[in-house]
Amino acid sequence: MIWGSICRKIWLDELPTLINWFKGEMKLVGIRPLSRQYFELYTEDLKQRRIKYKPGLIPPFYADMPEELKDIQASETQYLDLYDKHPLYTDFRYFWKSLWNILFHQARSR
Repeated sequence: MIWGSICRKIWLDELPTLINWFKGEMKLVGIRPLSRQYFELYTEDLKQRRIKYKPGLIPPFYADMPEELKDIQASETQYLDLYDKHPLYTDFRYFWKSLWNILFHQARSR
């Protein structure tokens, strides 16, 4: 229990994700992979939509900072809608907005 909290505090638990990014299996900004438990909570439409995209290291909810599951889903839907229209601009915008929130608003996983 203590080991897990230490790993999360220094982001060591993200090491496998970084390895996947270096291998090209993930992109820098995008929807995060979900456990089956959380994936099943999503609407069928969003489930089908999520599996069409490469996952990302920095999720869109760090830019939007939603509180509840429905708001997280809305954040992801908005990101995917914008990404479909302007992929590079969307990732650029979400990267900087997320970085700002992480550095100055303590946006972190719980």
